[in-house]
Amino acid sequence: MKRRSKSRGYTAVEVLSALTLFAIGAAGVIGMQRVTVQGGEDARRFDIANNLANEWVARLHRDSVRWTEPNTYSPLTSNLNQTQWLQFVTGCSVNFCTPPMPGAGAQAGSSPAFDLFGRDLPQPAPHDNQAIYCAQYRLNWIANPGVAPILQTAPLLRAEVRIMWSRLELAPIGDCTSLPHDPDALDASQFYHMVYATTTIRENMLR
Repeated sequence: MKRRSKSRGYTAVEVLSALTLFAIGAAGVIGMQRVTVQGGEDARRFDIANNLANEWVARLHRDSVRWTEPNTYSPLTSNLNQTQWLQFVTGCSVNFCTPPMPGAGAQAGSSPAFDLFGRDLPQPAPHDNQAIYCAQYRLNWIANPGVAPILQTAPLLRAEVRIMWSRLELAPIGDCTSLPHDPDALDASQFYHMVYATTTIRENMLR
């Protein structure tokens, strides 16, 4: 008479050990995936912010098209006040300035506030507190600040652009003209990410 061979099953300890190892491995995979996704999101936001900084550098250069004096024929006069943003060089030489918010329909190419995709936002509600990115600029004279009777030829400005967005996940930064935290404070890095761009601007010589 044949004896039935004994089949050994799994003990509860072995099952629990296997489940524990599976859980640890799954948690590691999920954690790595989350880090990858978060890294991609951060890279995308920095990429948008860099593009916005370059866009505002281009806006300041376009603004200088209206700046045609001083020149050889009018060396002691300046029409810098005809520009939209460069005219505020005196008030924006120490602290960064926020450009004024445009009205609805006029925001393209002039707004300091941008949505999640980097599109210009106007001032009127409901957009006034929905900005994800905010732009600021600072101006300083490099050469010939235009003080008579100095011959005001070839004046040169240094322009700095700063783009900010909240460190909270996709949280609106609020109203760009009245930020909840001072971006120049020592603890500003706790509240904002920032990118900078610098350029030099001279008057329009192709008049």
